[in-house]
Amino acid sequence: MWVKAMQKVFMLGCLAAILAPLPGSTLQQLSLDDMIRLSTVIVRGTTQQTVSAYRSSIIYTHYKVQVSETLKGPAASQLDMVVPGGAANQMQQIFAGAPTLAPGRDYVLFLWTSKSGLTQIIGLSQGLFLVTTNASGQLMVTRAASTERMVNATGQPVSDSSMQMLLSDLRSRIQKTLGSGGGN
Repeated sequence: MWVKAMQKVFMLGCLAAILAPLPGSTLQQLSLDDMIRLSTVIVRGTTQQTVSAYRSSIIYTHYKVQVSETLKGPAASQLDMVVPGGAANQMQQIFAGAPTLAPGRDYVLFLWTSKSGLTQIIGLSQGLFLVTTNASGQLMVTRAASTERMVNATGQPVSDSSMQMLLSDLRSRIQKTLGSGGGN
């Protein structure tokens, strides 16, 4: 009887360890100019979630992006990108700081491609801007402040802040940053 009780306690402990969330991420704060310089591609487009699947031990949610405008990098009408986390094979992974994209929404995406060929949003949620129209009919880009632990380039804790600007101002900022030796 005692052995069976201990087996149940052990099994419940194992189950709790599997289901417990992993500790939160620490993000390095990126300025807008950092994201412009470090991105492989910057596009405006609408997303469609396709599927979540394992790649090694990590689940990624795959999205197709219908590109309406390329702000940096080679022009493309569509591209594939991934966000860490999702559900596959009856397992779910959640990554602190990873954004959730709504299919069909209009975004500006600051993307980078890893050596393994995965294209991802730079700085997790930092590189995702929602495109909306303001009361004057102008296109705006907005990013909420990240709630994850964040440090600056020297490792000091900092607080993130939200960003909002006209899409036309963002275009100008990208061109100015790239024109001053920021890469292509």
